[in-house]
Amino acid sequence: MRAYNSTYIEELAQRVHPRDGRKEFCMIEAYMDESGIHDGAHVCVIAGYWGTVKKWKKFEDRWKAILRDAGEPTLKEFHSTDFWHKDDSRKGVFARWSNQKADRFIDDLAGCIADAKIFPTFCSVVMDEWKKLNKNERRFLTGGRYNNKTHEWVTQGAPNKPYFWPFQVAILNPVLACADGLHVHYTFDLNKQFKNHAVGLYALLKSDNSFAHRHKLGSLDMENGEVAVGLQAADLLAYRQYKLAKTRLEHGRPMLFESAPKLIKKLLENIRDPRDLVFYDKHNLDIALRGLSPELRSNQ
Repeated sequence: MRAYNSTYIEELAQRVHPRDGRKEFCMIEAYMDESGIHDGAHVCVIAGYWGTVKKWKKFEDRWKAILRDAGEPTLKEFHSTDFWHKDDSRKGVFARWSNQKADRFIDDLAGCIADAKIFPTFCSVVMDEWKKLNKNERRFLTGGRYNNKTHEWVTQGAPNKPYFWPFQVAILNPVLACADGLHVHYTFDLNKQFKNHAVGLYALLKSDNSFAHRHKLGSLDMENGEVAVGLQAADLLAYRQYKLAKTRLEHGRPMLFESAPKLIKKLLENIRDPRDLVFYDKHNLDIALRGLSPELRSNQ
């Protein structure tokens, strides 16, 4: 059983939803983004933040001010892939910046996230291990439902889209933080090719009687980062976590938090629960597959 922070729960009592001004009871906002969904990716990552509307308003005002004060007329939205090359050298207009200006800019963005006290989460899946799973295992993890009595698949999942396993974990983590009576509203920045299945999978979670926390699921939106500014924070965390996960694979072991890069430490400053930061290697994928019928497993 997870422990809840009573101060956090009490803060969620009642607020005004920013989209339409209606009084909303017991709602929090979660913004999520992906990294590593391209061919050849070492790791597939979903990452983001969640918190109260009040916290997100504080975050958004300061984030927009940081972008405005950077003095780049074309900088309307932060994208990590617009700022860094794969080797972490700067690209585009940012390549002309001094190291001091660039470091201060990124530090200010990370400081904005830390000071807003929004909670980080990420789920990383090692692609080499994912590819070793059989089709039924991948189907199960991406939303497939198997009837053990009829020995038939009720829903088919998306076995060729590994993104949808961390998608479900990303949905779950904020919900587990909430007491009964609270609801989580999600905003994802998804590639269009994933939209239909993601919406369908979310609807399945909401209607699945076996999912004990389904009553806490609010709405699911697909937006761009300029409109939903919280997605820009999610983008930064997803990108840096992807880079960190690659380093973990190269070293063959987890990195101690004390040894992590300064930027990652700041992005994860408000960790609520270590279980909100999940790395699915072979061991953890095996644990996730325990609910699948043994007859459908590999090497069982």
